[in-house]
Amino acid sequence: MTTKELVPQLDVILAAKRRSLAERKAKTPIEAVRALASMQQRPYPVLSTVTDPGTVMLIGQIKYTLPLTGDLHLGYDPVASALRISQAGVDAIALFTDETLYQRGLDDLVLMSRAVHLPVISQDYVLDEYQVVEMRAAGASGLVLHSSVVDRPTLRTLVSATQRNRMTAIVQVASQEELEYALSLSPYVIGIRSRDAATQQLDIANARRLREQIPSHIRVMFTDGLRSLDEVAQVAELGLHAVIVRETVIHTDNQIETLNHLLNRQNSDQP
Repeated sequence: MTTKELVPQLDVILAAKRRSLAERKAKTPIEAVRALASMQQRPYPVLSTVTDPGTVMLIGQIKYTLPLTGDLHLGYDPVASALRISQAGVDAIALFTDETLYQRGLDDLVLMSRAVHLPVISQDYVLDEYQVVEMRAAGASGLVLHSSVVDRPTLRTLVSATQRNRMTAIVQVASQEELEYALSLSPYVIGIRSRDAATQQLDIANARRLREQIPSHIRVMFTDGLRSLDEVAQVAELGLHAVIVRETVIHTDNQIETLNHLLNRQNSDQP
């Protein structure tokens, strides 16, 4: 049987996350999670070592998708994937499981952060400070905070909580309105997501408009996982400090060589 991605509506995913969050809060007080977080090693820096404007950090994305076969774990081994792409030469790893109703994202984050000596960035939807502390306890070095799924006061709280927990807050924006508010929070990194809602093709014109308005002291990441070398080529001209690419784009030596060429990484030992 062939497999297809089954993508629930966003409101269904967020409702499920809120229910799960309420259950975890009732079971484990945040003070206990904070104690566990305090025992973790210091988070790896994300983008703080990038000073050359021509250097681009390459982040490999591991993404959980739900196959139609009914086997929720068919072909999905996040630790093996993390080890493979770390050996291929990526600078960090991003984990995204929230496109489906999958409950093991935090467990996967723990396993991956222990398996690789690289920054691990969680792209899952963060709705509450409790999750920020959980992700620090799980070993995350950075969090993508989605402007589109929380209100403004909550986003401000999440940025502050992420920074207090010594992780890198990456505020993802897709519109002018979201960018304007994100800039008022003075995050270290702004993440741009720019796809046409109907076709899911990259909207480079919108991405360029957003990029041009971000001050030079803020690092800029393209947070929507790039799906092909052609997409990497399209965003390479935007003057970014980091890109996230799907695992399928870093599968072969030829792909990695082309990626490095597109991102002007041939002569960089460490971004």
